[in-house]
Amino acid sequence: MTSPKAKTPDKILKLVLVFVFMMFIYFPFSAWWNQRQAHVLEEKVNQSLKAEDWPAAEQAARKWTEREPENSNAWLDLSEALRQQNKFAETADALGQISDKDPRVLKSLALRLDLLLSELNDPIRAIETCQRILKIDPRADLARQRLIYINAMILRRLEMVKQIRQAMKFECEPPEAYVYLLLADSLNFTNGAPLVNEWLKNDPGNEDLEVALAIYIAGSSSQQSLPLSNGKMISGGDKTLINDRLKKYPHNPEVLAYFLEKSLDEADLERVSQLLEQVPEEAEADNRFWRFRGRYLALKNQLKLAGESYQEALNRNPYDWRSQLGLAEIMRRSGKAVEAEEWAQLGAKGKAFSRQLMELENPQQINADLLAQIAAYAQECGDPEVHAAIQKRL
Repeated sequence: MTSPKAKTPDKILKLVLVFVFMMFIYFPFSAWWNQRQAHVLEEKVNQSLKAEDWPAAEQAARKWTEREPENSNAWLDLSEALRQQNKFAETADALGQISDKDPRVLKSLALRLDLLLSELNDPIRAIETCQRILKIDPRADLARQRLIYINAMILRRLEMVKQIRQAMKFECEPPEAYVYLLLADSLNFTNGAPLVNEWLKNDPGNEDLEVALAIYIAGSSSQQSLPLSNGKMISGGDKTLINDRLKKYPHNPEVLAYFLEKSLDEADLERVSQLLEQVPEEAEADNRFWRFRGRYLALKNQLKLAGESYQEALNRNPYDWRSQLGLAEIMRRSGKAVEAEEWAQLGAKGKAFSRQLMELENPQQINADLLAQIAAYAQECGDPEVHAAIQKRL
């Protein structure tokens, strides 16, 4: 007689075989059932969309995306149902779920980008969307244009210049990019304060937005009051916000640049010295701080070091006409009359050209004649990259 213990391995083997058999049946059936249910939901979505029953289409599409989260059709139908109900935030989220491999992804992300900048006032997520688009297609001109525009509006100058030069490399830069490039040191927009104020409402505490708003208001001559998110009203020329930003962000380059400019104009060298010590390492790539250092050293009669600082500024931004004029002064004081005259002429030309560009109501008004002038000026300033890029466009 066989003992019960001897039968145990046989029972285990039978149970394993039964389990394997059940799994062999279950998984195909489960996959079939899920596919069947997804098809039913797809049909329901299509019927609801045709009937313009947007809530029903949304409900069915949400269930469909839960069953098939990788199905771009489900997300596109959900986005349409949401858009028709003016649920713009959820529409943008749905459009963001489209696979990068789907041939419709660029169009979907372009729609998402428009929503983020119009209905949702969310420039930070718009930047992220642009970056995603450019990973898929580096020549996507819409994303390039939007990135340049957003960075210009929030006064992220170095990033703006970087995006302009990258767009030039791929030959997809918008014409107005050359206006922004030449005016990088003096970006200013009449609609800057109200627009950034709206953006800030959706992203309170964002350093770039808070700083940009403060600078726009401090430099504005408008007497029209602007309602802030805290309920207070503020008018153009008010320095309250920019003073607060210096306390909150003592190493922010834009804040420091604002106060350095003011202190240098007032020849407050002690204050300038204090502010220069607060400049972060990353600002070394910013020509303005080399120019500020040049002015500071010139006021202290350290002409050689001042000249070197101005030259460093021009190495970073060949269109810095203030540094050109500063270098002309150093040359004159050093007895180099010929060099002084050359730099003075180039600086005066840059100053006049800058004023001409700032008088444009809209940078997009730039025409072929003005582009040709910029190309010639770029060549004079020693920027063959810009000269060649404009020549290709012309």
